[in-house]
Amino acid sequence: MGHRTLSLRLVLAALFLDGDAYDRLRDDDNPFIEGLFLVVAIGAGTALFAFVGRLLTWASSPPLEAIKQAVWTGLQQMSWWPGMAASPVALAAFQRNWDLGWQVFPRLFGAPDPAGAALNILVWPVAGIVGWLIYGALSHLFARLFGGVGSLNQTLGTTALAYTPWLLRGLGVVPFLVIGGVVGTWQLVCRYKAVRSVHRLSWGRSLGATVLPLAVYALFSFLVSAIVAIAIVVIIGRPA
Repeated sequence: MGHRTLSLRLVLAALFLDGDAYDRLRDDDNPFIEGLFLVVAIGAGTALFAFVGRLLTWASSPPLEAIKQAVWTGLQQMSWWPGMAASPVALAAFQRNWDLGWQVFPRLFGAPDPAGAALNILVWPVAGIVGWLIYGALSHLFARLFGGVGSLNQTLGTTALAYTPWLLRGLGVVPFLVIGGVVGTWQLVCRYKAVRSVHRLSWGRSLGATVLPLAVYALFSFLVSAIVAIAIVVIIGRPA
């Protein structure tokens, strides 16, 4: 590379939808390398901030085992408990389901999990790269079908700037703060800016090239779900 286009100023400009930022990366001598660096840096950096936030949340929360014991004590005060506890079989089944539930549900509902957050320091960059490459290739394909003029290298470079809304994940360093669906919507708008910058299409065709890859994702997910459902039905209905 002759020079480095990426800078904090350019990243922030792309985050706030400054078209010049997308044009500058489009015109870089190797937008793909710049984009790859950006996706990895944002993925790893925000995961690190989120890990610190989870660690602080975990440190300031009561122990999960103490909460579990308090709820268990409360259940024993319920009117139905003596009848259920009188049956060893029912009590054993309840205990098994109780222990299994406390292994699964706390994480599903956002209980602090520093180990999982630490793993995300590796997972988020890898997931970002995979998602970026797939989306970039599909959006480039649709853009060219609609008459776009950009190269795949340019498309990948500029669509990497659509990962700048992931910076909001870095706010996960604040304990108990949850970032909602705004990241996905913001990222979609950034992708539109990237596609239009590279391929010089009308707004309608740029929008089509932006959203059609998501339709491909949805169709693929539906087909996989249908295949899995059919396989389960076949396995369950098979004679023993």
